[in-house]
Amino acid sequence: MRDLLMLGVLLVMLVMAFRSGFVAFLLWVFATVLSPQLYLYGFMQEFRFVFVFAGIALVMLWMEKDKDRGQFAPDATAVVMVLFVFHAILTAIFSMQPNPAVWFRLDIFLKGIVLAFMAPFFLTSRWRIHVMLIVLVMGLGFHGVLDGLKMISSGGGHNVTGIPTSSLTDNNLYALGMVMLLPLILYLAKYSGHRIARWVALIAFALCVMTVLGSNSRGGFLALAILGVWYWITSPRKLLSTVFVAIVAVGVVQFAPERWFERIETIKDAAEDQSFLGRVAAWKVSVNIANDNPLLGGGFHAGERQWIWNRYKETPNFINYEIPEMVAKAAHSNYFQVLGDMGYLGLFLFLALLGSAFVNRWRIKAAAAKTKGDTTWATDLATAINLSLVAYMAGGAGVSLAYFELVYLFIMVLPAIHRILIREGAKEKALASALQGRVAHV
Repeated sequence: MRDLLMLGVLLVMLVMAFRSGFVAFLLWVFATVLSPQLYLYGFMQEFRFVFVFAGIALVMLWMEKDKDRGQFAPDATAVVMVLFVFHAILTAIFSMQPNPAVWFRLDIFLKGIVLAFMAPFFLTSRWRIHVMLIVLVMGLGFHGVLDGLKMISSGGGHNVTGIPTSSLTDNNLYALGMVMLLPLILYLAKYSGHRIARWVALIAFALCVMTVLGSNSRGGFLALAILGVWYWITSPRKLLSTVFVAIVAVGVVQFAPERWFERIETIKDAAEDQSFLGRVAAWKVSVNIANDNPLLGGGFHAGERQWIWNRYKETPNFINYEIPEMVAKAAHSNYFQVLGDMGYLGLFLFLALLGSAFVNRWRIKAAAAKTKGDTTWATDLATAINLSLVAYMAGGAGVSLAYFELVYLFIMVLPAIHRILIREGAKEKALASALQGRVAHV
């Protein structure tokens, strides 16, 4: 029955997608973050929602069926992104073999990058960006709201495990994804025109925080804590932000289950934690792979191949840890993951992309200050995206989520916001010049 209902909804979605390339892009984003296969059990489970909507969006873009079609701007962020993608392809071609995960991982990475590169073409106005955020928050937030409600109904007993059909496959990755979503939810709460919509956003925020608590993720806790601190630092209204952060902190203490406190308590014993020591071992192996292959690294998931692990585990480096006999492990760090996969050059490009987000926020603030119209939304949205990326960078120190598609989409949305402001500023100047011309003529 559920699959039949989904089939009916899909037919309506397809009609909408073929009528507008922007709608197809929205459905592409929605299918990516919702991962509807998780909730289907019959013939619709194998349907490739993302592939279909992505294909329609690209065809509609090629046929120029979108009225407000934008253009690809070769700014610094786009150039670094292209270099990063080209480098990723080279690392796959020259990867250490045998490694069956290389081409599978590259395929997933490139699909996410294509979504990011479409942002300049479809996100050409404030309204379009706002609608995209609503769709994104509804899709990814659906999981957080659902798990948050389960946490409440079970009295904290629900075990949050992640979204197995997406990039957020386990509790740690899922928790980080939820923390990244929180600043965007607050942005929508502030800029939603209807009071009910604002309350819905705030309730979703609280439930997503409950989901982070239910994940028992130490990385999620650290990302949440750093997000709160950074939110206070970047907020122009310090008193209000202090009250808000305090309310969230009190809520966490009051509603977090006992097992969450027990899990967080283990942070101080990290040096004796076997899970943490396994991560240190993976970091050491990643460094050795990069030292041996500084430009291209070992290829996607190289450190998780047992023969590569055994080859590099005993080579000394600045990480002073004697690795015992163990199964090869994931890097459990975005930075060491990229280092082992793509070498030092790949890590540099990865960090440059993250750094570009902060540069673009500064550019957006500068452009907003020069524009006379209502530009507060642009500064606030750039700040929200930066907060999301700060949470990603902090929590990413303990998880392997370097190729998360939303990160690259966020990075490309920021230049799109800047271009909108520049265009609005140009319109204001043209209007002012026209008015001056009329006055001079009279």
